[in-house]
Amino acid sequence: MTTRFENLSPAETAREIMCDLGEAARAVGVQFPSLRLDPHPVAGLGAPAHLIETGRINLTTAMQMTEVFRAARP
Repeated sequence: MTTRFENLSPAETAREIMCDLGEAARAVGVQFPSLRLDPHPVAGLGAPAHLIETGRINLTTAMQMTEVFRAARP
């Protein structure tokens, strides 16, 4: 089974995942204030590990995220 990320570099994979996160959040009404890749990957298991910055969020965004997470619980 192939994944859509298998031919991408770690940085390209991280960017795609970040974009997916932004789209999914917007689809349920959550807007991250400064969604971006951390400019300095950290070492993780011998390969760069990219982190995604979601930015500091205000109370409205925190409440929206809480609602989404609670609705997603089984």
